Amino acid sequence: MDRRHFINSSFIASIAAFLPNVIFGKPKEIPSWETLIEWARWAPSVHNLQPQRIKVVSKKEAQLCYDTNFLLPVGDPKSEFATAVLGVFVESLSIAAARYGYKVYLSELIQAPSIEKEGIQTFGKIRMAERTEREELNPELLKQRRTARTAYDGDPLAETTLESCKAIVAKFGATLFSTSDREKVERLVRINQQTLFDDLSDSDMRKELDSLFRYSKKEAEAYRTGLWTKCMGFPGKLVKSVFRHHERWTKGVRKKMLSSYYGSTYKGTATILWIQHNWSRTEDQFEFGRMLCRIWLKLTKEGAYMHPFGSLITNPNAFTELSKSLELNPDNNAPLAFVCRVGYSKEPPRSFRINTSDILLP
Repeated sequence: MDRRHFINSSFIASIAAFLPNVIFGKPKEIPSWETLIEWARWAPSVHNLQPQRIKVVSKKEAQLCYDTNFLLPVGDPKSEFATAVLGVFVESLSIAAARYGYKVYLSELIQAPSIEKEGIQTFGKIRMAERTEREELNPELLKQRRTARTAYDGDPLAETTLESCKAIVAKFGATLFSTSDREKVERLVRINQQTLFDDLSDSDMRKELDSLFRYSKKEAEAYRTGLWTKCMGFPGKLVKSVFRHHERWTKGVRKKMLSSYYGSTYKGTATILWIQHNWSRTEDQFEFGRMLCRIWLKLTKEGAYMHPFGSLITNPNAFTELSKSLELNPDNNAPLAFVCRVGYSKEPPRSFRINTSDILLP
């Protein structure tokens, strides 16, 4: 494990050493927004919906927009996680801009995303400015990053990587916790798995998820958004049957079979992370997204993967059960905002992404 981490880190370091003026150097020609989006379009988003859009105003200014057709009325009714996704996207743009000596930041927040709106809406204004701080994250990591939703190899996250993630979180005024205690990890995984059956019993949630699943490569490639079942480690026909004929899978032998199959995708999970982060304001959710982007790419740099447990936060029953099991910092009034598993696995498949031309508005 240590050798693998060393080789991975050394490779990235050697790239930076040979190209210092490209990745970390003085400002050069201002990069086009199209160039930056080519990198940032690989940023993660909730259910791979990619709601972000860009309206170019000038070489250094653009409007950050979102497409209301790619929000989640049931799973994210307040569009709080959609706001975080916009934070992830802007931070990805900024990391891409670093190789040209620039950064990208939100210069003005206009309005929070809302499911009550229709069509393309403006979230805020973003700007490019000369970078004054060194950027340690190579934009290549945006393409290398994956969400690992299947079995891990059983090794806990390296302590050095964990400390690096804690440092990132601390810079955003938040707190990161972790556990590699086997009993606790297994309990948290069980809680997360149970949310599958909770979601199946909720007709609105079930219908929304069914509309987001891409049950074949043909569908995934055609839509380029949504959840491709291959990335989840499930056969498409099985998932389609589960969500469209759910009554067959909520009891008896089929439920046991589904539970066992689902459980197998969590084998080898050895480390769980959770984060307390301010969440009450739109600005808090946006900043959380920026922070999440940096954590995820740091894990990628160190050869590790992440799998967010979003349902543990959004599902009321799961959240109540979860709150009984997790340590929180009593001196930090910020709520529990995020839970995930992290670790090592074979390289997961990569989801399709919409094209840069789909993100750039005319």
